[in-house]
Amino acid sequence: MKLILSRHGNTFDPGDKIVWIGRRSDPPLTEEGRRQAQNLGNVLWLSGVMLGGLYCGPLQRTRQCAEIIVERIGGAPLPIVDASLAEIDYGAWEGLSSHEIIEQFGGEELEAWEHRGAWPQSAGWSPPEATLANGVTTFVGQLARTQGEDSAVLAVTSNGVLRHFLRLAGNTLNGKVATGHICVLEVLQGNCRVNAWNIAPDPDHVSELLRKAVRKRSSDGISSP
Repeated sequence: MKLILSRHGNTFDPGDKIVWIGRRSDPPLTEEGRRQAQNLGNVLWLSGVMLGGLYCGPLQRTRQCAEIIVERIGGAPLPIVDASLAEIDYGAWEGLSSHEIIEQFGGEELEAWEHRGAWPQSAGWSPPEATLANGVTTFVGQLARTQGEDSAVLAVTSNGVLRHFLRLAGNTLNGKVATGHICVLEVLQGNCRVNAWNIAPDPDHVSELLRKAVRKRSSDGISSP
């Protein structure tokens, strides 16, 4: 199974103050964020792969992204909201810029999270790291049991959660993903391997990454977006 992971599109306009937004903050996609979602939908359509499932987190930025993708693909499964894809609650850091976090709490824990994915101990993040990691593991395990080896599944989530998908493949390096970018994992016989991480959607690249997912969409009755 190929698991395509997407970070939702932009939620800040040019000139906006960039702050940490977690599960307590629920802004919609900006115009650019909607364009990013449309672009991913177009790229997936051009890749020709039929999605065996489409999942998203409960926040509106991930739901909107998934809904736009469905509109662009045509004939794709409706998004299923899964709580395990909900963003982290960033506790005392929520609503602050990175500069403000450093001013108020020092830079050590912020640097450790940004560069090594180390969970801060003093910021009051929730749910507990083990709970979030277990949710991600369970989500992937359920897909592996219900999807065929030649399936492709898309999950739209947020930056903090994506790092835990990277850990499933045994990688603890910086897993930051830009808005609108995608990652591709290969899940086979209980093992998880990273095929691509934090790449801008491109039809040729995505088609190459998904070439072993043989469930191709029929062109009959489906028009190009």
